[in-house]
Amino acid sequence: MDISLSTSAFNDAARCLKRYEYRWVENLVPKPRDVRPVLRRGVWIHRCLQLADEGKDWLVELGRLWQWAVEQGIPSDDADGMYTEVRELCEDYLAYWQGHEEAPGPWKYMASEIPMVWEPRPGTKLTATIDLLKVDAADRMWIWERKSTQDIPDSDWRTVDPQTMLQFMIARANGMPVVGIVFDYICTRPGRVPRITQAGRLHKSDEQMTTRSRAFAVAEREMRKSSQPEEYINEWRTRLVADAQWFQRYATLRPDDNAILTLKDVAQILRHIGAARDKDYYARSVNVLDCRLFCPYGKLCMAEYHLGHKSEALREEFVTASTEDNWMMGRTG
Repeated sequence: MDISLSTSAFNDAARCLKRYEYRWVENLVPKPRDVRPVLRRGVWIHRCLQLADEGKDWLVELGRLWQWAVEQGIPSDDADGMYTEVRELCEDYLAYWQGHEEAPGPWKYMASEIPMVWEPRPGTKLTATIDLLKVDAADRMWIWERKSTQDIPDSDWRTVDPQTMLQFMIARANGMPVVGIVFDYICTRPGRVPRITQAGRLHKSDEQMTTRSRAFAVAEREMRKSSQPEEYINEWRTRLVADAQWFQRYATLRPDDNAILTLKDVAQILRHIGAARDKDYYARSVNVLDCRLFCPYGKLCMAEYHLGHKSEALREEFVTASTEDNWMMGRTG
């Protein structure tokens, strides 16, 4: 079977063959205005921090991303809100990790956006783009997987995540001595500003909350206006500010047995894709929650399932020309 499968395509095919067909066979991509905001935010954060790793001016690029979004029909208020959210998250991330490296760091930047190809057998190519490579204090090489998410996954997921395991194996097959994956999380849940009474003291109901330094600074200004003593302000800063809940890193080793199981999964998915191609039928994995909330093709898929044939009208809501430009969402380079 002559096939090229990226790590993203593998994830889509493992999730739903019909989703794989829409994206990777028919090249249907949602128009920019229809891309879920959470995906756009992730792309912006990833790009800005990639440029920060490279020592470049990421704020200029963030401005370009904003401009491209507005030109593509994203309401300016929405683009403005996301610009502010991403700028503040990136500034807080960089401030938190500056000079506060944890073992096995400190980390040194090596490269980013590295395309990789591995042909485990003739006619089958597995591809991946490694987001970021860094070396630790002992000069060992690690793949960095930067994730922006509302809820940071637990250790169970980090030890089995198939996409990073596939990247790891493709890198090793290309002779890169990577030793593991660093999951670099950015929690996008907003840090709420503590409420302050007219007397300049913290509301009783907010005494058990946690927040980011940026949000506490707003409350701190209110406390100072009421001439609260430094001891009082410092006490509540210590008790409430927990930036570590928003920015977390985990160095994770990947065992060989896990790699074997991942390869078996990939082989099985390749067989499913081959069978779908032979029969010219890509089966749907119908899940009411996943299809409605998380699949960009949910509406199209259900309509075509109901009709029993393609819906040309709904397909006009997607683009196939300039697909890569739309997928890049305005990123340069």
